[in-house]
Amino acid sequence: MKNRIVKIAIILAVAATAGGPSFAKKPDAPGNSGTQKSAEENSASVSSRHDSEDSQAYFNADRRNLIRNYFSNSEAPKNCPPGLAKKNNGCQPPGQVKKWRKAEPLPRDMVYTDLPRALIDELGRTPEGNRLVQIDSDVLLINAATGMVLDAFAVQY
Repeated sequence: MKNRIVKIAIILAVAATAGGPSFAKKPDAPGNSGTQKSAEENSASVSSRHDSEDSQAYFNADRRNLIRNYFSNSEAPKNCPPGLAKKNNGCQPPGQVKKWRKAEPLPRDMVYTDLPRALIDELGRTPEGNRLVQIDSDVLLINAATGMVLDAFAVQY
């Protein structure tokens, strides 16, 4: 009889632990295996990391105005189709706009150019180890070593 009670106790213990995973927290999105952070956790960690790196954005109102004025006087797109012109994205076709994200490194295949020297001189000193680049109609401040996007400004023509 004792042997039978022990077996029943073991079976009940195994059954109780087997049912445990059904009480686990469900993923936030379909297909989320739980290895990735939820959108809320990710944005909170990125914003806190960004705030700790530098509490003030590089592209302040003065720098934004300088950039806007420079591009409106020299490199505004001409002969842009009406459908793309009203989108204010630098006359870029769909699918070609913004393949980068703030607080993430640029994709390796991303093509960018340095800002014109005259504009860099107008903007003033760039923080040490960082670089100003242009991707389509966006001006980015990136870390020269890692390619991490630190700050960005979308130029509206």
